Amino acid sequence: MFFGGTSGRLLLRSDERIVLFEPQSRRVLAELQVTRIKYVIWNQDFSKVALISKHGAKSPGVNWLILDLGITIASRNLEQLCTVTETVRVKSGAWDHRIFIYTTLNHVKYCLANGDTGIIRTLDVPVYITKANSKQIFCLDRELKHCIISIDSTEAKFKLALEDRNYAEVMNMIKNSKLCGKSIIVYLQEKGYPEVALHFVDDLKTRFKLALACGNIEVAMNTAYEMSDDECWHRLGLEALRQGNHQVVEMSYQRTKNFERLSFLYLLTGNVEKLRKMLRIAEMRRDIMGRFHNALFLGSASERVRVLEEAGQLALAYLSAISHGMLEEAARIKALLESTDQPIPSVLCDAQLMQPPTPILRSDNWPLLTLPTNTFRNSHAGEADSSEIADVTSSPGWDADLDLNEQDNENGNNEADLDEGGGWGDDLDIDDNIYDDNTTEGKYHEPPDKEASAPHIIPVAGVSPEFRWCQNSAHAADHAAAGNFGSSMSFLNRQISVVNFHPLRSRFLLVYSASSSSAPGLPLSLAHQVTLQRGSAVIDAGCLPRIATSMPRLIETLKASYRLFQKGNFQASRDKFYYILLCIPLIVAESRSHANEVMCLHHKFL
Repeated sequence: MFFGGTSGRLLLRSDERIVLFEPQSRRVLAELQVTRIKYVIWNQDFSKVALISKHGAKSPGVNWLILDLGITIASRNLEQLCTVTETVRVKSGAWDHRIFIYTTLNHVKYCLANGDTGIIRTLDVPVYITKANSKQIFCLDRELKHCIISIDSTEAKFKLALEDRNYAEVMNMIKNSKLCGKSIIVYLQEKGYPEVALHFVDDLKTRFKLALACGNIEVAMNTAYEMSDDECWHRLGLEALRQGNHQVVEMSYQRTKNFERLSFLYLLTGNVEKLRKMLRIAEMRRDIMGRFHNALFLGSASERVRVLEEAGQLALAYLSAISHGMLEEAARIKALLESTDQPIPSVLCDAQLMQPPTPILRSDNWPLLTLPTNTFRNSHAGEADSSEIADVTSSPGWDADLDLNEQDNENGNNEADLDEGGGWGDDLDIDDNIYDDNTTEGKYHEPPDKEASAPHIIPVAGVSPEFRWCQNSAHAADHAAAGNFGSSMSFLNRQISVVNFHPLRSRFLLVYSASSSSAPGLPLSLAHQVTLQRGSAVIDAGCLPRIATSMPRLIETLKASYRLFQKGNFQASRDKFYYILLCIPLIVAESRSHANEVMCLHHKFL
């Protein structure tokens, strides 16, 4: 028997559970499944309690021990908040406000109500805590001597500040404490704070990965400049493309010399002028496929004919010329085919002209929501303002990035002539605002316009209706409608002891497919999936899916089965009864009467 946190309440312990009991009314207020409780420790305001399991229990009839070593944190009303399992015995513990500090054989550890744990320090000898303060713990050793041990609980306080979203306190701890190590970085990534982890990382690769994880294109780009790795630029281009930042995507493709993707990017953004320059670049590089693709993107029939002729595909060149009305070219190529005794291909009478769509909207980046930046991004912006910032607003110089002059020198005299004019100078300048990488190292000395480069938080994706369904319900049908067949089968196994789920396969798929509908979207876009809600069309925190099978439908099927049985059609009647039996586990009763009817049906078939 232990104190219950307030007058008039007791905690009663058994081998398998602990009960919150009120002696005056002789009522059990709450109970918790925790075995072999040895110590009960309340915090200062009696809002939380730590239940410590210390000893093992011998299982009857078996020659081995069941060890229950760990801590369970519960609320005042015995609602379980978290459970921590230890491999060694917990010696003692005490609360320091919201942090539970406990000792094992060799360590002083902490535990938070959200389940986070960690090691504060090691111990030479076991001690037993009598009181915990922010920087000290008061203990007794095994010789009953009083001792005071200094501790540093900054890590626990840091996690509490993150949980409370007290970003000012978090930034203060980052600047003034010595939090470091891979464990804190992994913790921040798991909890969804990669931008906080950026402050603890000096390794460029780790910093680059964290910047991509939190969508911070500016930090990722500055890190990529320092690393000068093609793989990093490729990953940066993928993330920038996901955010619709076409300028960074263009720069990434230029750095990695990914000409195919660069041409396709210009096609999608409607940049016809740069597509023409990409065609000239492919011609300089003697890239036949690149020339043909760019000619297709531009809709240049004459260039396609010329490329096919140079590639030796005279028949295809003739078809392209005659189909596009280039009669003089077609006659010339036909003469070449006849001189080499090659057959003249026949022209289809229903040939149609295929031209790329004319770009209507030519824009650089996708529009972003103007949201207030948080503390961590403001900190990075301040660091960027005090140092050199990578160019985001314009494309970098092609002279250093693509580095084609050396290749051109090896290709022949035509390329040598181009080199005399500067190669990638005024003739093929992709952007008028170019900076030489040899002098600026790809960075501006002056930051760009504040409004143009102000960092914005990417809107966080909302919770899907399927995830809400699983959170709001413990019914197998709701989990099957959400597509979580594993948890649905677990519920059926625990509730009605279903073992063979193969006969229910068709019912699972029906419930899942009937929980949503599909509406056609715009041309060249995917169909729009619309989830069907039960009771209300609004998707809120308490939404539930609409289930395909209802109780009135089963009653009608049951009546039809009886009629078939009376007519002597036993096989059809049996099939309908079997159908009802499969529907019962995945039906949701909308009222008490429907629940009683389901129970009656279930007992009839059993």
